Amino acid sequence: MSTREDVLRLVHFAADAWKELVLASLGVYATYKLAGAALDLWHSTQSPLRDLRTPSEPAHWMFGHMRTMLNCNSNEIQERWTAQLGETFAIRSLFGRYQLVTTDLRSNTHVLFASNVFQKSAPKRRGLRKLMGEGALWAEGAQHRAQRRLLNPAFGISHVRDMTETFLESGAKACPLREIWNNKCLEAGGSAQLNALAWLGHATLDAIGKACFDHEFGTLDGHTSELAEAFEQLFRTDVTAADQIRMMVNDKLPIVRAILPGRREKLVEVGKKKMDEACLRIVQEKKEAILAEMSGGKIDKRDVAGNDVISLLLRANLAADVDPAMRLSDEEVLAQIPTFLAAGHETTSTETTWAMYALAKDAKVQKRLRDELLAVPTDAPSFDTLNALPYLDQVIREVLRLHTVATFLTRQAMEDDVVPLAKPIVDRHGRTLSHIKMQKGDEVMIPIWLINRSKEIWGPDADKFIPERWDNIPQEASNIPGIAPNLMSFIGGPRACIGFRFAIAEMKALLFHIVRGFEFKLTVDPDTELWSRTAIIMRPQLRASNSVELPVTLTPIA
Repeated sequence: MSTREDVLRLVHFAADAWKELVLASLGVYATYKLAGAALDLWHSTQSPLRDLRTPSEPAHWMFGHMRTMLNCNSNEIQERWTAQLGETFAIRSLFGRYQLVTTDLRSNTHVLFASNVFQKSAPKRRGLRKLMGEGALWAEGAQHRAQRRLLNPAFGISHVRDMTETFLESGAKACPLREIWNNKCLEAGGSAQLNALAWLGHATLDAIGKACFDHEFGTLDGHTSELAEAFEQLFRTDVTAADQIRMMVNDKLPIVRAILPGRREKLVEVGKKKMDEACLRIVQEKKEAILAEMSGGKIDKRDVAGNDVISLLLRANLAADVDPAMRLSDEEVLAQIPTFLAAGHETTSTETTWAMYALAKDAKVQKRLRDELLAVPTDAPSFDTLNALPYLDQVIREVLRLHTVATFLTRQAMEDDVVPLAKPIVDRHGRTLSHIKMQKGDEVMIPIWLINRSKEIWGPDADKFIPERWDNIPQEASNIPGIAPNLMSFIGGPRACIGFRFAIAEMKALLFHIVRGFEFKLTVDPDTELWSRTAIIMRPQLRASNSVELPVTLTPIA
């Protein structure tokens, strides 16, 4: 036999051996993951939560009640469950896991502040890492505390005050949303129809790019960039209920994603690679500039400064008096950029869109707010001036309460725990409970939407848009454990939204120019042509096409 034939035989043998090894490894991995799913099912038979009342709808063995919930309109099924079962009950999550759902404020305070016990589950963290890397949303424990410690100064009141001018510029100056909308009205001969959600997305992306990492997206001018395109791929708005369920299953069983990647998974993989490359260039360039500025010298934490969040974070990270063990890696700094984009752009633009929706439906509230804003003698109010406008503040708070964008979040018990109740409940066996026992692995849902709309807290008109209610805040609302007083929208505790002041300042700045500059109404009938799919993030959609948008008709103020 020739040497060539021997080599070929060895190559084929090695290839076959490698193939068998890969298949065997996949088999072992698949068996391990399927065993984990089976363990979830077994775990559900042991959970103390099984004694709580549950919805009458049957739970799917794999999807639990999640598929039913995510297919409904505007969280109506959650509201129906609460009406049927009371403030505290249990639903089934993926693979049969029990999930505690409660609007009891004492219980939610306990869960939010016991961040050492209640954390994001491993599948949830895998999903976040896949989208945004190891940033503040992903991190837990000591790693999260280290990231928050360095990020906190960038989100304090003084820095938000400095950034307000950036938000106002997005509405009035260099890349003017207001001017663009005025021009469209002129072109249309008086009034113009447009998709408010899309335009507000452009405005908030430009603002957050400048404020957080001094990057000019220029999307209001019609420009695009690699970073903007990557972000669009990662956080597409055309996500269906089936997409949401598939993502949950894939995060739970990554083998499914590896073998049968769906449309969404492929887009995320490509988008994440593009975003990482673009963000890494930004971080490296800023780091090199700061090191060059230092010229071998040292800076202390008290000396750190910077016009954008990433520069401030890098300076703080390089400070001589920071414990080296507490410094963030370049990858951790990099991961903050998509985190800022998702939290500061996507959610704020959607929340401002809901503000336009609410104001378009109530002409009297819109006029009252406009009268207050027109009384301001400048087109460039300061942070303090905006915060001194009482009705603008009430409108913002009511929008955040009634139309909260983030509707719920989940946590998993890392150890056995007892969750106290302010109001005792009766379980399905007729026993009165003053606390809820949870075993390690049990899940809890923080129902932000339900708490913000609770009739127990806000009275029988809790589902109505009434900004004036903030003149007389119910006593019960003071017990809501939110970082923004009387609101659950930004949650509370050690993991409360670090950028809530940014979000409120940006909303106020945008509404200042929109309401001051235009009268607006909905182009479609909100009762028959608009809806919002239940999801973690709620967006307005057209019923006919399921397109995520808010069509409005604008008329400039003479």
